[in-house]
Amino acid sequence: MTTSNRRLGLAGTILLVVSVAVWVASAKHGHPSVQAGKPLTAVREERAEDSPASAPANLVVAPDPWTRPSAKVVARHLRRARLSLLKKFGASEKLVDRLTDGDAPAVIEELKQQARRGDPSAANILEYMAYSTCGFSGVNGGGGPSQAQQLMDAQALPLQDDEWMRTALQEKNGYDQQMATACQQAINKSEIDTWVSTSAKQGNGASLWLLSRYGSGRGSELKEQKLMDAADAGYPDAQAFLAQGLMNGTAHLPAGLAADDNAANLLKVAADSLPNAESTLAVCEFKGCPGIAADIPSAVAHAREAAQRGSFDAIMQIGPQLQADLMDPDEVTAWNLAGAMLSQQGCSYGGLTVQWMTSAASALTSNSISDKAKALADQYWRNYGAQMMANIGCAP
Repeated sequence: MTTSNRRLGLAGTILLVVSVAVWVASAKHGHPSVQAGKPLTAVREERAEDSPASAPANLVVAPDPWTRPSAKVVARHLRRARLSLLKKFGASEKLVDRLTDGDAPAVIEELKQQARRGDPSAANILEYMAYSTCGFSGVNGGGGPSQAQQLMDAQALPLQDDEWMRTALQEKNGYDQQMATACQQAINKSEIDTWVSTSAKQGNGASLWLLSRYGSGRGSELKEQKLMDAADAGYPDAQAFLAQGLMNGTAHLPAGLAADDNAANLLKVAADSLPNAESTLAVCEFKGCPGIAADIPSAVAHAREAAQRGSFDAIMQIGPQLQADLMDPDEVTAWNLAGAMLSQQGCSYGGLTVQWMTSAASALTSNSISDKAKALADQYWRNYGAQMMANIGCAP
């Protein structure tokens, strides 16, 4: 995809009427390799040189996609994918691995020391941990009614699958409890908020985005302004979220500003970094969106590229509606299989549920799948499996 340096000149006086909520698609499928505080083009250049995800994918051996790994491997993949979201704020692969392997107390202390010295990335990582990672661990560390239901549902599975689910949940609970304890002992939200606010005043896009999400004691207008500032600073998640709001009508710009053009501009820039944003762009190009005219060939190209990066939303949505000369139905099925392969490996942002387990297994063992679709799925996994796993974050 051609690198774009489009930027919105959003004036500080613009009032945005939008409900600042979680950018769900980003949380679900967001690309974790964008580093905070760096120009988008610079980050892409670094990724092209250094990121395993951009190396020739067919030279990297991905796991057997048809076989479910052990419960402990899947549990680790799931938590690493969740922790890899910290890379949006500047976390390294090494730091993510350390957290994944249970070194949270030492990592948190090191980050606090760096934040006190004025490191914005350290402050941003701690902020996200305080409001998302730690909260998740605190709620789920002990299991709860939802998990009790999963254990009951697992009893209806074959014995081997029942034992697999119980082992995976036990592994998850043990880790979550350790993380919750580390957070309770070492995380001070007030102190971290101060560091992030200082960084935001200096124009750090990730800090501005975090304040628009988690800033406490602030009015909605100020949060909305932080969101605009984060988008204007080039932070991809803010750009994608703001574009969505402008397109679906929950966001409004004052008269005289071309909201449609701004939304299209933001989405196209965000798509360079976020696979989920590229999926959204593909759907817009298929059906037409404010500021984006229908362009079927471009929609197909972007849907395929987003799938190769691990986001299948567009290809699942528009693929079945395309004529066979534009996209073979077996290709759509193959990409669906690739998604099930990733899910079975634990490469998703979802939780450990019986439905998750049985859904992936059913998709991969269905007798209705053609040999051609299976062969294509194998090919996609060989070519893009390692890249998709790296983008999702379940593996470096």
